[in-house]
Amino acid sequence: MRKALGLFGLAAIFFAPAAAQSASGMAAMQYYVGSWSCTGASTGQAPTKAMLTYTLDSGLMREWVVVPAQGKMKTPYVLGITTTYDAKNGRYVQAGLDSTAVWWVSYAKPWMGNTEQWTDHANSSGKLGRAEAVRSDQNTFVFASYTTIASMKPGFRATCHRSM
Repeated sequence: MRKALGLFGLAAIFFAPAAAQSASGMAAMQYYVGSWSCTGASTGQAPTKAMLTYTLDSGLMREWVVVPAQGKMKTPYVLGITTTYDAKNGRYVQAGLDSTAVWWVSYAKPWMGNTEQWTDHANSSGKLGRAEAVRSDQNTFVFASYTTIASMKPGFRATCHRSM
């Protein structure tokens, strides 16, 4: 379910609030730390709800995505993502693995503003895609994943709100 990754996964790693937009390294990821509630769907599918939890420690941001069984889903979907900053190459690196054995490694150049652009380097399907996270404000971001690097329309889109 690469879509679920794209779905909330990269969401996991993305948008800096105004104060952190120009922060370097992992400081820019502080925005995500905490709990989030998301609603999203693959194109043409009914929306599902998910819970995201982000932690940041020792230069690693860990994201845990849980989509409880709902609708036609018989079992929960779980996704783990780890992100760090590669100072030598000037980019963020992210690796993810989900409960269906889908995996990927993605990169993102440092960003200014509220938009993160992630590009797959390798994944279990062999079809490289991309993802974008846009931070609306301190408590809201939108995550979209695209099935190919050149796709203009997302295959998955989710909106996430910080849980209070």
